[in-house]
Amino acid sequence: MISGASSRRGLALLAGILLVFFAAPASRASILGVSAQVGTPGVGATVWFPVAGSFADIRLGFNTLSLNHTINSGGNPYALHVQLRSVPLLVDWYPLGFGFHLTGGVVYNGNRADYTAEPQNGEYVIDGTSYPAATLGTVSGTVTYPHLAPYLGFGFGDPFSGVLPVFFSADFGAFYQKNPDVTLVSSQQSANQAYASQFAAQAGRIRSDLGKYRWYPVVSFGIGIGF
Repeated sequence: MISGASSRRGLALLAGILLVFFAAPASRASILGVSAQVGTPGVGATVWFPVAGSFADIRLGFNTLSLNHTINSGGNPYALHVQLRSVPLLVDWYPLGFGFHLTGGVVYNGNRADYTAEPQNGEYVIDGTSYPAATLGTVSGTVTYPHLAPYLGFGFGDPFSGVLPVFFSADFGAFYQKNPDVTLVSSQQSANQAYASQFAAQAGRIRSDLGKYRWYPVVSFGIGIGF
């Protein structure tokens, strides 16, 4: 049988553990956090600032990445050079006082792509119609998005817990970048004004194809240190 004294000692030990576990994060011992992260927005860095005691922080980050991709639109392949550039300004709320956070904010969205049509068998297919590549020259365009995008998400990680100076972070969410603005031009455009309507229609096709990225998914993992 467990004695009353042993039970009291066990309860006291459990209370002590819980006190350390829950009270230590509330100290917010650090006054600044910095981290590096990698994920779907690219590779970047973030600065964290504590606010509202142990229950919130503000962070400002920067992400960048360049990559190449190919899409097929209207029967013609396009080689894309994608430049990911984003500057998130986010607020984290820690409903439990540490670790898990809900996040909202705004992202300065500099994502864009430059693309070039690739002729097949010496021809371009523009809006379903074939044209000799020599007639159109180089066919290229740009994809850009509105610069401000709202962000919603959740994650884990707290540089101000006061437990360890090193922390790990994870974020899951999305920012709404809307539909892109798409241009499509030919190096021989001035000599081929008759094709203007087909080019406009093809730009609309590409815009529609890229519309599935209106909500840009964010999955990001990082490591940082609190000061």
